[in-house]
Amino acid sequence: ETVQGGHIYVKDGIKKKFTIPRFDADYEDLIQARAATPTSQGDLDVDGKTLEPADYKIYTEFNPRDFEQHWYAMQTGNMLLDASLPATFESVLIQEVLKRHGRYVNKAIWNSNTAGASSPIYEFYDGLIKKAEDSSDTIDVTTPTTLAANNILTEMAETFALIPDTHKYDPNMKFFMNYKSYSFFEEAQIAQTYKGVDPTRAGVPTYRGLPVVKIADMPDNTMFVAKGMATPESNLWMGINSVDDNTIQLQRLQNNSELYFIKLLMKADVQIGWNEETVLYKA
Repeated sequence: ETVQGGHIYVKDGIKKKFTIPRFDADYEDLIQARAATPTSQGDLDVDGKTLEPADYKIYTEFNPRDFEQHWYAMQTGNMLLDASLPATFESVLIQEVLKRHGRYVNKAIWNSNTAGASSPIYEFYDGLIKKAEDSSDTIDVTTPTTLAANNILTEMAETFALIPDTHKYDPNMKFFMNYKSYSFFEEAQIAQTYKGVDPTRAGVPTYRGLPVVKIADMPDNTMFVAKGMATPESNLWMGINSVDDNTIQLQRLQNNSELYFIKLLMKADVQIGWNEETVLYKA
């Protein structure tokens, strides 16, 4: 949902680390009266945030005979991923594994924590929420509470008020929340006395003109507001390396065995370009 929805920029081909370039200057400080010999006016601030993808893998063994009745075609020779992804046993199996991996990635983007996640598989890198919490520049809602249908509009209003004025009306600023909170948002729209949403229809996924994006597996009682795009202008970045490694293998375990294995090698990290432009609501 996060990647395919176009809410985060994915930087591929990072072997070790990548620095997200940040440039800032006060637009008024750069202006001066014309002079034959001018003097320097204004400051240009250049720095960066780092993406350093961490390694992890998928590895599982299986017996192809367990799938015989489900095969789409008889296979011979070495099993490899077909570039055109035909409907064969090998490609179908890999695609099904990748679907599950996609669900994992979506959760890891937001929830990973190297300092003590709920599970070791979410300790490879810090996710967006942890990186927001760790930065003193992040704009925090100071009085978050348990979200419900009867208070979510009030809490969203409090969160919206903290968005910097320069970004309040940027259509790429988005409210991110989990399915449960989004359901509260829909219920609140239906419950309005005079301008409520027809309960036979889906809720309107915007608040004050900003998109409201529901993300599976985000924590409860959490809202995250940032500029999320699929281009480098995004404030949310993800670093991976899918171009250099032998990332996917599907082949026989050993010559004298009927077992096969599937192995996928991955690298990933996420980063917030500007914490000063990020609002975090977390109870």
